[in-house]
Parts: sequence; structure tokens; C-alpha cells
Amino acid sequence: MSDKPESSKTQLEEDIIQPLVQKDFLSQLPEEVAYSIIAYLTPCDLTVCAGVSRRWQRICEDDRTWQKKCLEKGYVKFDAPSFRFLGGWATNRANEEAGITIPSHMDLQEAHQNRREREVAYGQCYERSSWKSLYLRKQRIISNWRSRPIQSSTVLKGHDEYAIRFPKIHSDRIVADSYDNTLQVWNVDDAQPAFALTGHMGLVHTSQVSDDGKYILGHSSSSVRVWCGQTGVQRHILRGHTDSVRCMRLHGTTLVSGSDDGTLRVWDLVDGKCLHILAGHLGIVRCVQFDGRRVVSGANDCTVKVWNVQTGECLQTLTGHTKLVYALLPQRDLVISKGWDRTMRVWDLRRATCIAILVTHQSSDSDFQLRGNFLVSFDTYSDVGVWDIRDGGSCIRRLQGVNGHITSLQLLGSGLLVTTSYDCSVQVWDVDKGTFVRDLVRLDRHSWRWHCQATETLLVCAGESENRDGGTKLILIDFDTSYP
Repeated sequence: MSDKPESSKTQLEEDIIQPLVQKDFLSQLPEEVAYSIIAYLTPCDLTVCAGVSRRWQRICEDDRTWQKKCLEKGYVKFDAPSFRFLGGWATNRANEEAGITIPSHMDLQEAHQNRREREVAYGQCYERSSWKSLYLRKQRIISNWRSRPIQSSTVLKGHDEYAIRFPKIHSDRIVADSYDNTLQVWNVDDAQPAFALTGHMGLVHTSQVSDDGKYILGHSSSSVRVWCGQTGVQRHILRGHTDSVRCMRLHGTTLVSGSDDGTLRVWDLVDGKCLHILAGHLGIVRCVQFDGRRVVSGANDCTVKVWNVQTGECLQTLTGHTKLVYALLPQRDLVISKGWDRTMRVWDLRRATCIAILVTHQSSDSDFQLRGNFLVSFDTYSDVGVWDIRDGGSCIRRLQGVNGHITSLQLLGSGLLVTTSYDCSVQVWDVDKGTFVRDLVRLDRHSWRWHCQATETLLVCAGESENRDGGTKLILIDFDTSYP
């Protein structure tokens, strides 16, 4: 402790220490060193430091600084902001008159005002730093899911007499199965019907859209039909299975289909030809995954098989399930299988061994999804379980409090989970914390089956009355933001 009088210490601070503290040290450093120092700051601190001076602003908003922050979070560039609250979206917004309640729903005037205010506040940011605007926009979108008022929604009309189910989002299109043996396709941006895909004589069990949007596929009975994704014109009918097609998986222009006849077939979508027949299962093939190189299938014979798609050779047969296998999830060299024996098994394909057995309390055909090492699945009819697939198979938490049986779930990259249930609600949960976040949608009636799918910025929910006499509600909610 200094023996100098207080007045001497004060004078020392004024004469020597304060000038050093007030010195702009960044301006004295080589620019590359300054960028390296600034890169250690949090995004919040970078935003504050940008107000120190013009030099600090230039460094703190430099694309190299914010690009590093984006890459740390796994953020990549994506489409320009949408304006979905205008046009067709505005014409048929979800409201209580339609029997739909969306808490904290902005009206149109408020949505317009919100956009103008954010354009004034953040518009120039896009010119100065595209990576900074990307980071802030991504964070804003997550905030929109978590707590902010909904800017825009719309209701797509299904057939009055036929229910629409299992909606799928692909870029600017929504494809949903219908009980009138068709696939219905809508444009997302204007919320208008695009076309109906016809030809099947029975119920279309599921559909897929190619990554480039060129092909839409649907299977019914023993055939798969291929339509042009832009015009809806039928391109091919893939025939060859001798019993109903149960599942299919597309990668590029190669399709793998599994059937009740116990086989899988590999198809070329360009010419509609069958390339290989994968035979070996001793029962109905219920599920298939395909990464372009390797096919993984599960069947009623309680096995999971791994195939070489180029040769049609069965590489591995994974045994352990005691009842049929009805769902699969791939992750690099791992695959998770779900069986009717109330277990999910994690397989290491490199060693052909089971590395974890996850025990559930439900054996019905239900969703399960994976983000990193965390697997989310129905644990009971009203609870969702979260498992760490690298942790020996223990359930690390449960999301409890769902009112009514869960009908579908959708896991987002931000760690949020969307669930639908028989109580006519759509809810959001925080998987990492295991907590309820918010209600998104509620219907004014019960006995509705819900199915949902979500992208980073869009949620689509299809609700059908249980006895199919009440038509369908196809609800779209936009979580995008025009500016950060």
C-alpha cells in the first residue's frame, strides 16, 4: 500500500495513468493485430465498441470479424428477407373468426410500421457489413420464435370434403398429401395453389421433393409416380414392386424405395429405370435412409441392413431389436433405429455394433429427430424425452406438461422444439433447458389431428378433424425478419 498522501496519488492518476487509459490503443496497432483483438469480443460487445469512434466502427463492423462470429455459430448466407405479410398472406390471415388463435399476432398496420422502423434502424448495416446483418438477423429470427409478436400468418384452403395431411416445405413450395388420392402444391410467397398432382388410384402415403425442386414424388399401392416440380406434369411411373410401397428416400436423382414385398429398389429418376433390386429382408421393409452412397433399411424381420447402392450388395445386417423396426435416422457413420420393442438403438456402422440402447415408454409409430448428439422423441403420449446418444442411452430430460397426446414434433437448429397435440395446440419448447417457451397456435375445437413441419423461418401446420368431416386447416406462420 502506498505511503504517498491522497493528493499525490490523485495527481499521479491525472498526469500519467488517465492519459494512458484515454489513448486509442487500436489506432496504434497494425490493422491485422487490431482485428485479431476485436475478434475475441462477444457480438454484444462488438456492437457497443462500434460506437467509440469511426475507426472502431470500421473494425467492429468489418466483414472478417462478423464472418468469424457467423461461422462459429454455423450461420451461412440464406435468401433475402421475405415480405409475406403482404399480398396473398394478408388476404387470408389466421384469426379467431376462422377458429384460430395466435397469441400476440400483429395486425397489418403494425407489421408495416415495424418493418419501416427496423429499416431506418438497420438498413445501412446491410451496406456496411453483410455478415453482421446476417448474424443479427439470425438472432432476431430465433427471438421471433421465442417471444416476439407474430408478424404474418395465413390459412391455406384445403378441399372442403377431403383432408390434407403431412405438409412438407421445400424452398418456395408446400406439398401435402390429400385423401382424394392427390398431392396438393401451394406457392409459399403468395399463399396460392400451384397445382394438384394426380394419377394415383389410391391414397398417397408420402411424398418427397428433390433438392433442386425439379422432381416431386409420391407413392401409392405398388408404384411411385414422378412429377415435374415446376409444372406438375407427370414424368414417370416407377413400377416393379409386387406389393405396396411402404417408404422411399431420394438423393440427387437416385431414389430408393422399400416395399411390403420385402425388397428395396434403386431407381434413376432421369430415365425412370430400376438400377438394382436389394433383396434380403424376410419381412415388410418399413423404413429407409440413403445418403447417395449407402442405403440403410429397417423391416418387420427386426433387422437393420446396410447396402452398397452401386452394387446392390448387403454389407451389414444389424440385429438386436426384438420387434419390427419402423424408423431410422442417419448421422455420419451412425444410424439410430426405432423399434416396436420400445427401444431406439444407436449403431456404429464402421464397426457394425450397437453403442447405445435408448429405452422409451411408447411403442407406437412416432417422430424422433436428432440435433448433434441429442435425440428427441416421444417418451409417452404426453411427454417428450431428450437423450444423449453418446451417453450410454440415458434420458437426460423430459419435456413435461403437454396437454393431450402429441401428434408430431419438429426440432429446429436453434435448439427449439415445436410440438402439436390433440388439445388443438402448437407449442414451442427449449430442448437444452427442458422448459416450455410459448403457445403458437390454438384451435377452438378438439378432436383434430395435427402435423407440422418447420424451416428456419416458416412453420406449416395441417389440422384435420378426426372423423374427416370438418375439412382441413393448413396454417402458415412466418418467423422471418426484414431487418435485424
